[in-house]
Amino acid sequence: MIKVLIAEDEKPSARKLKAMLETVAPDFQIIDICESVEELILFLNQNTVDLIFLDIHLADGNSFEIFKNTQVQTPIIFTTAYDQYAIQAFEHNSIGYLLKPIAADKLSQAIQKFRSNYHEDTPPTIDYAQLSKAIALQQSETSFRERFMVYYRGIIKTVNTNEIAYIYAENRGVFICTHKGRIYDINQTLEQLNEELNPRVFFRANRKFIVSINAIVEAHLYSKSKLKLELKPPVDNDVIISSERASKFKQWLSK
Repeated sequence: MIKVLIAEDEKPSARKLKAMLETVAPDFQIIDICESVEELILFLNQNTVDLIFLDIHLADGNSFEIFKNTQVQTPIIFTTAYDQYAIQAFEHNSIGYLLKPIAADKLSQAIQKFRSNYHEDTPPTIDYAQLSKAIALQQSETSFRERFMVYYRGIIKTVNTNEIAYIYAENRGVFICTHKGRIYDINQTLEQLNEELNPRVFFRANRKFIVSINAIVEAHLYSKSKLKLELKPPVDNDVIISSERASKFKQWLSK
């Protein structure tokens, strides 16, 4: 059996990938699913696996942080929703990557590449630390989205990013709320939007909310290490930041 680790903070995505692997690679044994960088580093310092499926963005930050904290000698197939800058770096460094939503044929191709190139007595030749630097450089050169096409009462219009207070997922849809309280439907996932927005202005609070720093009125302590956000315009449901994301949120808020 080939021991596999999945690093993915979106539970539906993790479950889907696990199910797909059980179908296309029955000899793969899923050892664990890590949702945060902290959890991933702890796992890798205590365990070994044969292959890692690694999402670029985890619950508490960029997954490339692991290369600063632990020696990784395991082949990695990266997963990403919309990282054009990352894709360029992967291609340049001959790294395997999968675009979300992951297609079965692309997954099979990545697994076949792994089977063809990986040997137990030969460690991977890719310098992951160097790849991390290449991606950081390309990301810094990438211009973030300035506006989005949205739908409002059957009309298509554009909304500038500086008008956005927060973005949320509800009832299988994704919606933009502007600082003026206007609600628009947008045909993208939160994960895609999170990678297109300027991270100095927008923060992924949880699985259902991306918030603008300009929409945050206050952050309250909530249930020990969690935080509860007060936003403007007000939100009907509580916007809670988990203990895993709270530390990164405080760092982001003080930049």
